[in-house]
Amino acid sequence: MKLISFKGFLHSMYVLGFAFVVMVALSGSPYYSLAPTDRPHHDMHSTLKPGGLWGHALGIVGSSMVLLLLLYSLRKRQKFGLRHGRLSRWLDIHIFFGVVGPLLITLHTAMKFGGIVSISYYSMVLVALSGVFGRFVYMQIPRDSTGEALGLEGASKRLDEVRQSVAGRLPEDALAGIDRFIGESTVFPAKGGVSAIVMTIRHEFAMPMRTRRLARFLAAGKQELPHSDIQQIVRLAKRQAVLIRRIAMMDTMTRLLHYWHVFHKPFAYIMIAIMIVHVAVAVSFGYTWVF
Repeated sequence: MKLISFKGFLHSMYVLGFAFVVMVALSGSPYYSLAPTDRPHHDMHSTLKPGGLWGHALGIVGSSMVLLLLLYSLRKRQKFGLRHGRLSRWLDIHIFFGVVGPLLITLHTAMKFGGIVSISYYSMVLVALSGVFGRFVYMQIPRDSTGEALGLEGASKRLDEVRQSVAGRLPEDALAGIDRFIGESTVFPAKGGVSAIVMTIRHEFAMPMRTRRLARFLAAGKQELPHSDIQQIVRLAKRQAVLIRRIAMMDTMTRLLHYWHVFHKPFAYIMIAIMIVHVAVAVSFGYTWVF
């Protein structure tokens, strides 16, 4: 029996996580929509309040996910024996916890944000939002199959391999179309980081249209190519264009990723520190869920 792929497993986890969050939000909407002063009189108060059966459980699971985010940093530094598994997969799990965990914690708060713990919550929101940007920048840096960043020499070698793969399968009349596609899909260094991001996003959105146009061009060529060959050539040409773009933007994106870490880490530390204090205070007051 074929085992489910990691990508399939991750997609399933996202579907289950989002479905659970939506289910709780919809079923609890009559309670969450009430003013705080009216909630104690609602039937769901004992269940959905932050210290309630479900509300407390959501906080425990969400906080655990936030703490598990640290595993990715430990894996990158190979601490505590964490040396196995692709770094890219560790990052995917890191992002999953960073998306679903804050959603569960938001439900745990019952949409009430106040006191010193609100600093942790809003820090968490900033960490989650900045994580989306960080993931985008991370993906713009050429990497090997394990997720490790390639230097300029390694990225250039990978580009040569892809070029040879494309050239080896192309008839002469298709070369012009491939060159035009790569020229349209390549971003060259911009003056600033903001310009680089804008140009990259623009080309990412335009890529599906350009690949379809390239596929039609190859299908209409003098030498008829099987559909499977056309799809393979388009994939290789797209990979070549993306590699050229990422090599050209490598310095800019590496610098942006460094600045992103400077912004991202302090808020992550503040979030976790205040969250630990919040949990310690809650436990000291006897909020131990069902234990």
